[in-house]
Amino acid sequence: MDQATLERRCAALEGQRIPPDAIALPTRGARLTVVERVPASGTLPQYVRVEGIIESVDPHAPPIRFRINLPLDWNGRALHVGGGGYNGFVPTGTDPVPAALPDSPVPLAQGYCTFGSDSGHQGMNAAFAANDEALENFGYAALKKTRDVAITVMRWFYDGAPERTYFAGLSQGGREGLTVAQRFPEDYDGVLSIVPVVNFTLLQLAGNRFGQALRAGGWMEPERIRLLAQAQRAFCGGTAPVLDGLLIDYAACPFDLTALRCPPGKEDAACLTAAQIAAVQLFRSPLELGFPLAHGVTSYPGWPSGNEDLPGGWELWVMGSAPPPAVQPPGVDPGGSIIVNFGAQFVRYAIVRDPTYQTYAFDPEDPRWQERIVTVSQVVDSTDPDLSRFAARGGKLNLVEYMADYAQSPDAGIEYFRRVVATLGRETVDSFARLYIVPGANHGGGNAPSRLDWLTVLSDWVERGRAPGEDLVLHQTEPVRRSLPACRYPNWPIYVGGDPNDARSYVCRPAPGLLRGGNSS
Repeated sequence: MDQATLERRCAALEGQRIPPDAIALPTRGARLTVVERVPASGTLPQYVRVEGIIESVDPHAPPIRFRINLPLDWNGRALHVGGGGYNGFVPTGTDPVPAALPDSPVPLAQGYCTFGSDSGHQGMNAAFAANDEALENFGYAALKKTRDVAITVMRWFYDGAPERTYFAGLSQGGREGLTVAQRFPEDYDGVLSIVPVVNFTLLQLAGNRFGQALRAGGWMEPERIRLLAQAQRAFCGGTAPVLDGLLIDYAACPFDLTALRCPPGKEDAACLTAAQIAAVQLFRSPLELGFPLAHGVTSYPGWPSGNEDLPGGWELWVMGSAPPPAVQPPGVDPGGSIIVNFGAQFVRYAIVRDPTYQTYAFDPEDPRWQERIVTVSQVVDSTDPDLSRFAARGGKLNLVEYMADYAQSPDAGIEYFRRVVATLGRETVDSFARLYIVPGANHGGGNAPSRLDWLTVLSDWVERGRAPGEDLVLHQTEPVRRSLPACRYPNWPIYVGGDPNDARSYVCRPAPGLLRGGNSS
């Protein structure tokens, strides 16, 4: 694109309004607030940054803020970038795809037009959920609205829509990826969903439930977390486990927590109290409801055991720096256990809708809350196993679970994938979807080999028909360089001899724990 054409097209975008009828879901239209030519810098090419807002129907609902990056050297593809946590921020679209190799060019540098939004609110907390339209935007609607606006802008700027559109996200972004495959399958050709918070309602209810156990004496300081993790590691993996114990199949190991119980009169960090053992058992136990949520889901699996002491593990997500306070402060208190805090916010704003409510006492079986829980589940949960429309139009899905993830249970993604197989049949699922298991990786993918050029794997499948197998290799560069094969569920890397830091020293074979689908306690 020459400079004269660039200037003319940028000028045409300045101050543009997008009418409501260009957006499939209800809005009051959208307007562009920023159109900026960004010069090439470092590894990024020259591109045009477009920002704007999508106006909500309810004047009390926040607008959806979005960003679109238009590379001058466009490859004809678009990438929708997912969010994280409770969202509330606009992704830049200039970052790598989650889990990408450190030296891989970012999608924008590859010629992708990238775009994303804040999902319809500012601030990374759940206060938005007190408004129905804002909750709906967060659950699914902002994804469609943002996509429709982005495609409209691409048509204006490039004189055409993208030939292929992809979605990539981790955590909340992973849930969003499953959401678009389920709700808007005609809009996307490929989806990369990493550690998705797929069953969002029950995840938050499980987190809130755990807060009660921590308050009742279950909280553990770092020394006791290490005690638990190291005792399991020694019992289940022997004295010299491969790759620092990351490959231990803890779900198949019958470790007895009571072996760590404090004797009478002793409660130091060399043992676990009865309340702490009860908290660990609760954390690893499913949350079962007596009534169905969206798509018939009635339970959330317990979290897996093993690697609790690694960075990004229990100290960050599960226990936090201190036990929960006896009285919860109002609003969106950011302290303590992250999963407990996220769960408490969800109960306060999405279910009870009272920012002062003391969530320790919350019982999802209480008839006062059941209808509301079901309603919210239908908005925010991405548990529909019927991906037949996505498969029929040629869509491809790569789902990735990190098995030392304590922000959400990786077993939830595994259970979802099983339901997809049960709904569509193995042959159909094999034609369009993959689930990869990454041992030892935390929520962000650290602690273990987890990096791979997933976007190229996905685009090769979509555009060249190259279905990914088990020849893919996961890499880790810090603090040491090592690799593992990327194994498809229910397979697991098994060491067969050679350099333990080299993927060629492993083969992918079924893991008993994954096949059993349970956790040790």
